[in-house]
Amino acid sequence: MTMKRMKLKLKSTTYAILCLTMLTLPTLTGCKSPALTADERIALPDTYLQEGDSCIAQLSWRDFFPDEMLKAYIDTALANNPSLLQTLEHVSIARSQVRLGTGALLPDISLGIEAGIQRFGDYTMDGVGNSTTNTPDLDPEKHIPSPYRNLNIGIQFQWEADIWGKLTHKKRAAVSRWLKSVEAQKLARSLLISETAGLYYDLIGLDKQYDILGDAIKDVQAAYQLTSELMKEGEVSRLSVDQFLSTRMRLEAERLAVKQQIGETERAFALLLGKLPFEVKRTSYKALRRFTFPLQQGIPASLLAQRPDVRAAELELLASKSDVQAARKCFFPSLTLGGSAGFNAFDLSHWFSSPASAVYSLAAGLTAPIFRRNEIRTLWENAKSNQRIALLNYHQQALQAYQEVVNLLEATQLTEQRRELKRQECMVHRRSVDDANELFRTGFAGYLDVLTANERHVDCEIEQVELNIHFCKLNALLYRSLGGGEF
Repeated sequence: MTMKRMKLKLKSTTYAILCLTMLTLPTLTGCKSPALTADERIALPDTYLQEGDSCIAQLSWRDFFPDEMLKAYIDTALANNPSLLQTLEHVSIARSQVRLGTGALLPDISLGIEAGIQRFGDYTMDGVGNSTTNTPDLDPEKHIPSPYRNLNIGIQFQWEADIWGKLTHKKRAAVSRWLKSVEAQKLARSLLISETAGLYYDLIGLDKQYDILGDAIKDVQAAYQLTSELMKEGEVSRLSVDQFLSTRMRLEAERLAVKQQIGETERAFALLLGKLPFEVKRTSYKALRRFTFPLQQGIPASLLAQRPDVRAAELELLASKSDVQAARKCFFPSLTLGGSAGFNAFDLSHWFSSPASAVYSLAAGLTAPIFRRNEIRTLWENAKSNQRIALLNYHQQALQAYQEVVNLLEATQLTEQRRELKRQECMVHRRSVDDANELFRTGFAGYLDVLTANERHVDCEIEQVELNIHFCKLNALLYRSLGGGEF
């Protein structure tokens, strides 16, 4: 066959393969770069509650939280928390997948060394063939020995040309999922910061409740002693004395329960920091009430893009779009280049003789799918379904994020108003306690009036503490819900 006829046959064969490939291709639109379109992006209001400007979502947690002790604990938690460290390892795994995707674009090169010995039987085809090959006119050094030795060393390579961009889209999908894991790490960090701040504020609140109950026990004890003296003088009955005694015992039991909560919260706080239980130093409740947090109102909804969960959902959507493009390109033929070069001989002395023992090969192959039992089409359909799922998940995450921020903004504003009302209420109850005690001493009020005033005052003080702690925790949650700021 002449060279011209061989070229014509190769061209006709290639054309036939391409025609068969096109028969298996579905009707598709053009390939687009992975980016969210206007239809895919969800439209949200420009502001949450009212016009204004704020940069909470861009603040570092060091600038957001005013307590220096809390900042030191957050630093420790970010460095030692086991769950966060596990998340960092997942990021490393995703980064390895990126390297794997990038490596798919490069040739596969390997070095091989082979040595073997084999003896062929005298009455076999190989044995007879080797004996007849060793003719007298052949150089004795080229005679095939028996047993036969085979020494081979060489480099092999294989490379799939990314002519359709299939491997590039796979790499883009891996990059998007790596960035998604980075966002997951940010989400874990913001959750850890918020949880650390929440437990820290809980400890401050429990300390204050413990002190409130202690002061209440002293007041009731004083009333108990007063009624005991009055009972000796016959002015009151034992009933009033027992009422004050039982109230004191109840308050002491509640104080012990708060003490237990303090211990449990401290141990949970230490676990969050990745440490054994230790004495947690914290600021006073009086200092906490003076803390101020950045303005919350009027935060643009566009800042939701900084939330790690929303950003992760968006990146998963981009990765799924790249998966669809890569699955689509599987319908096209793939071009593979390969070859090898090295030295091959059956005699050690001539192993590296050049060019006598030098060997090489070079080949190219064009492979097109014709019938793969619907495997490629199924993968493509699955990729499209996964893309639609990712789009719906992205929309759901964005809507949930917006709703969460709106709820927290409204809660912080209303809680601020409730704090002021509760403060005024506590002042009224404090005045009622003083009046009830004075009237009881002068005989114009009974012991039930004193008990009622004391109990309501203690309850109001505890409710005020819980409300103030709740306000601080709401701000920590709002900081997390806006993306956790800059780290």
